[in-house]
Amino acid sequence: MSLYCFGDRIIIGKTKTEEFSASGDVFKVGIISDTQLPPNEKKLEENDLYIQHLRTALEELKTNGVGMILFAGDIGDAGSYFAFKIYKNTIDEVFGDDKPVIQTIMGNHDYWSENDLFASDHIRAFEKALGQSPWTHYVVNGYHFIGASPNNGSMSCGYKLISKWLARELEKASKDTPDKPIFVMTHNQPKDTCYGSEDWGDSSLNEVMSKYPNAVIFSGHSHYSILDERSIWQGDYTVLSTQSLSYTELEGGKENGSIPPNPEANPMGYILEFTNNEVKIHRMSFDGTDFGTEQKSNMLWTLPLPYKNDGRYAFESRKERNSAPIITDMTCSARNGKDSITLSFAAAADDDFVHSYKVVIDGKEEKLFFSDYYNGIGNMSKTVELTLKSDGQKHNYKIYALDSWGAQSKDCIEIYA
Repeated sequence: MSLYCFGDRIIIGKTKTEEFSASGDVFKVGIISDTQLPPNEKKLEENDLYIQHLRTALEELKTNGVGMILFAGDIGDAGSYFAFKIYKNTIDEVFGDDKPVIQTIMGNHDYWSENDLFASDHIRAFEKALGQSPWTHYVVNGYHFIGASPNNGSMSCGYKLISKWLARELEKASKDTPDKPIFVMTHNQPKDTCYGSEDWGDSSLNEVMSKYPNAVIFSGHSHYSILDERSIWQGDYTVLSTQSLSYTELEGGKENGSIPPNPEANPMGYILEFTNNEVKIHRMSFDGTDFGTEQKSNMLWTLPLPYKNDGRYAFESRKERNSAPIITDMTCSARNGKDSITLSFAAAADDDFVHSYKVVIDGKEEKLFFSDYYNGIGNMSKTVELTLKSDGQKHNYKIYALDSWGAQSKDCIEIYA
């Protein structure tokens, strides 16, 4: 690949398509992202949790016999040779000489630093540490994998200057394998597609991707939990978010914060399993209570082979089939603090999981709280406690349960306290 750097301006030239044959009786691909490793030795000594998450994820992928690993950006919390190198060293330590095919892209954090560096400086550090370009096109066991880094550290506008290169690579793949999915790795999701893209997506990706219905995009950046069924989206193409190996983040607007309690407890990613007639997408926990277990195996996502985008994961049709949560126990107790009140009640039920609870105060004010689903469906608390600010006066509280599609329970729990 030709790469031309003029200060902070990046121009990508022609990219050579590299072909690989992955080992294993069944072709499997591991997908992880957003380790946000420390930028220097001092920071690593202060907190090595994320490098531990990376190691356990790699060890589990090795145990599962993956022949390829995709990493969807944000290796470091800031882009440094140190962060890139400890990422590469950890891969070497886990796999030794028997490495799977590794395809890694940069994320917005990989362009950030405490020093006033050009984007090209971060790119050179990435290439020196990893021995690959941030923009790659691999063919592995007959499937195309395009690795598309952003060209800068923007939170939501890093792909505007990458779109021509990406269109060229997509066109090559589409002509070569018209009956197979084309796997594309970006750091941001295209705007307004899967869960998280409404807040963290990049609109410059939408136009180029819309021309390729066989494109299946895996994207990091948002950190949103892949336990949420909105994490896969289908429209003109397909998009899946990849969560994070560092911490989980969720959408804003909830009382318990966009970075919820205990956000580092359940780092997750994917294992793709290729069979004769479909690609199975397994959602895997890589640490914590559920380490090494597949989550929601009863709701497995699949892509048919030969591949055709049949829209099975379109939001509209799934939302229509969805059922609202059910409250089976109306009992509620209240506990008063100095300036707060805590409402305690039995968790509601749902055919998937309860995403959040809505508290209506005196029929007027509404407060929303996340449930603890992001820690693993099997680890959700059977008793829910919601703490609200209190003025010392008694109020009427009505509590409703909501699922991830926004469906609200018909009944509510009510208490005057």
